[in-house]
Amino acid sequence: MESTENGARRARPRSLTAQVVEFIEELCLAPGAAPGDRLPSEGELATRFGVSRVVLREAMKSLEARGLVERRQGKAAVIASPNALPVENFVALAVLRDRRALLEFTEIRTALEVHGARLAARRVAGPDRDDAHEHLARARAAVDELLADPADMPTRLRTDLAFHQAVAAASGNASLAQILDALERTLAGSRRESHRRYLATGADPAGSAAEHEELLEAVLSGDPSRAAAAMEEHLHVTMQEIETRPQGTDS
Repeated sequence: MESTENGARRARPRSLTAQVVEFIEELCLAPGAAPGDRLPSEGELATRFGVSRVVLREAMKSLEARGLVERRQGKAAVIASPNALPVENFVALAVLRDRRALLEFTEIRTALEVHGARLAARRVAGPDRDDAHEHLARARAAVDELLADPADMPTRLRTDLAFHQAVAAASGNASLAQILDALERTLAGSRRESHRRYLATGADPAGSAAEHEELLEAVLSGDPSRAAAAMEEHLHVTMQEIETRPQGTDS
């Protein structure tokens, strides 16, 4: 009986919304389509596909969640720029459902950031050095701001995020930077908890600023191996902190 029911579900035709999603996806990915291009109005699309505006809006909502379109109040939707929104949504849901996922995604973040630091150091010593230095100047500014007020939680969170985003941008790999940005936003609560626990130990608040400064110097050295090792050591401390957290303090 169960196999018959499963077969019936598989044979069920796709919903109107799913079909419209597929049609609009083709518009977004068609040759010549570019981020920022306007899509036809909801009325035009509803007429073209022969569906109600309710169905059309459900389809657009689905496409927006997948990061394919961008809707703006009172204006026609546009094709979205490449982004990691689907990754962000997936990570957020996984972390909410499973405590272990926080560690797993922190491990993924570590692997990506270590490689990003390696790439950034390589660019510092290569033909793209000017662009890399421009991004790393933002990392330096973040360290300086943290040193000015290391015990202030909002400052710590803002500068820590800005520092890591700058190093990722300096890698020159836009996809890596976007995925890391999605992970960072989703794991923001975990980052806050890490800083809270660090301050609670009574350690010198400026210590983490010094760690970031050492990491920055490793990247600026132009030595990929040194930069990767410094980032790995820096994030190893974060991994240890997460592993020792009491239950109920993951976010």
